[in-house]
Amino acid sequence: YSVLETFAEDLKRENFTFADNMSVLLTHLSEVIRNNLPQLLSYKDMKALLERLDPEYRKLADEICTSHISYPGLQAVLKLLLAERVSIRNLHLIIEAIAEIAPHVRRTEQIVEHVRIRMAQQICGDLSEGGMLKVLRLGNRWDLAFHQSLKRDAKGEVREFDIDPRQLEEFGQDATKAIRKHLEAGERFVLVTAPDARPYVRMIIERLFTTLPVLSHVEIAKGVEIKVLGTIS
Repeated sequence: YSVLETFAEDLKRENFTFADNMSVLLTHLSEVIRNNLPQLLSYKDMKALLERLDPEYRKLADEICTSHISYPGLQAVLKLLLAERVSIRNLHLIIEAIAEIAPHVRRTEQIVEHVRIRMAQQICGDLSEGGMLKVLRLGNRWDLAFHQSLKRDAKGEVREFDIDPRQLEEFGQDATKAIRKHLEAGERFVLVTAPDARPYVRMIIERLFTTLPVLSHVEIAKGVEIKVLGTIS
């Protein structure tokens, strides 16, 4: 609750928890900024970030943007990371990861998935509490359903996600029930699924729970302690 300062001491004596107006404003502003970071990262901002890199990484960025991915393409990768609240503070690692994968794939989403795997330690560290990562898993039934909904080309690369609308609705209901249970208990956790299905699971979950992180099994960094809260089944 926001209260006038004149009532603050009275509330403290009655053991009420309160927040002053400035704290509420800053908290709200911080959340708004986090939710809109992808839109706030302009091309000019990205170039400024690259200029702050060490010379060898600036050179690497120039090489990959000349040969394999354009500067707007690099900006798109960074925006997709920010859209899932993944910090881009380790920009040198992101550049390395892009250099590894860009010669072999074309789609921005494929590049992002590889970058996320390379950033597993950071991602898990940011989402853990006291060194422990709480996870909610997809059950075998839904893992299989998503796997079967992925249409692949002759090279085995995913080209289309085609799930039955009735299955999609049922998954939404099952996921909402399981997720809400743990959110109402005040737990901070992530949803974990198979690597090839992760972007599509996240696309669905985002519409239901905007800020819930969705990770793949291969994004769980070594040495991270895991606590499984349950499964969506």
